[in-house]
Amino acid sequence: MLRQLRRFTMVNTYSHLLPDASAHISASLSYYSPPANGEVPYAMQYNPDPNGKGLPTNIVPQEHRRPIFDLRQLVDEGRESETNIATTGFQIVPKAISATGMKYEDWEDEATITSKYYSEVETLLKNVTGASKVIIFDHTIRRGEKEGEETPDTPESRKPVSRVHVDQTPMSGRRRVERHASSPAEAERLLRGQAQLINVWRPLRGPVLDVPLAYADARTLQKEQLVKSRLIYKPPTPEGETLSVEYSDEHRWYYLSEMQPDEAVLLKCWDNTPDGGRPTPHTAFLDERYHGKEGVTLRSSIEIRALVFHEPQE
Repeated sequence: MLRQLRRFTMVNTYSHLLPDASAHISASLSYYSPPANGEVPYAMQYNPDPNGKGLPTNIVPQEHRRPIFDLRQLVDEGRESETNIATTGFQIVPKAISATGMKYEDWEDEATITSKYYSEVETLLKNVTGASKVIIFDHTIRRGEKEGEETPDTPESRKPVSRVHVDQTPMSGRRRVERHASSPAEAERLLRGQAQLINVWRPLRGPVLDVPLAYADARTLQKEQLVKSRLIYKPPTPEGETLSVEYSDEHRWYYLSEMQPDEAVLLKCWDNTPDGGRPTPHTAFLDERYHGKEGVTLRSSIEIRALVFHEPQE
């Protein structure tokens, strides 16, 4: 059996939490529980069996029903600044900054995404974070499916991820900088300053009703609840790492109801500084008021993964 990977540690300083909104829903969230055979948790990012269904994993989901508080009133009152990647780990972006010039049909064209939309996201991240440099290294479009018509999740057809997780570990975040910087010397220089990996999540059409995105206030986490898990890619791509999350009833969950394409949320997945290293877990979830109901538009969304730098003063 493989040796258990050590867990990622961080300081838990949760105080001054976002107030519980009066509007909330209850939903089942899928947490991590250890594999029964003691193996290191893993999730394959390709299927070695061409006839296999879905992507193989030994991660066993553990379902917990939790309240998820709606931030719509906070946004309607112009209080988005109460969310911040430096404190809550997630951040709702005001529409004045988050609006996009992309049309729905533009999302079908990879060249338009990587030229037009990447440029928009780079500007957004610099405006919101004050960063001096942004490197966007990939994106994923996810589309929901009708009940009874589900197809396997594959690299070519990605589905919403209904599992509580964090996209990066400290090691995988640092590796991303080393991989995407222009040179080893440039990577070393950038890592002397503050480096972050931020996921920019946006609907392609709205309102999002059936499978919204939920995110936990990072200050409600304990260090021992984050567990390194292997991401196994098709060779010769090297393995990656992500963080699975064990359950705690202290986790406080939020979402933004009925999101539209001119709205975006930032999710901090990694930060290299000792006082800024709190990531936010996130997950898709089924809103039972709408999921599977006739006439409800299926969720379509895009997530951009970007390295964001505050370069060292040298």
